[in-house]
Amino acid sequence: VAEGCGDTLIKSTGATDAGGNKVLADVGTWLKKELESYFEKMRQPLHVNYIDPTYMIRAVPPNANDTVYCTVLAQNAVHAAMAGF
Repeated sequence: VAEGCGDTLIKSTGATDAGGNKVLADVGTWLKKELESYFEKMRQPLHVNYIDPTYMIRAVPPNANDTVYCTVLAQNAVHAAMAGF
């Protein structure tokens, strides 16, 4: 899920980080809770593994390994969705 899309669905605190950038609302955890709540109401089993690679990627300057890592995450996410997981 794109980092900034959560601000259209949930409100952030309006705070800024040390670099002066707006601290965005955490859409990943919000979406996980919403999905779990929905599936619980529908009485359907659901297991969500939420991985937040944000700071693993941003903690160092990006390199080719970051590109490969993000590509693998994206491909696995699409594969899981298409397989019905």
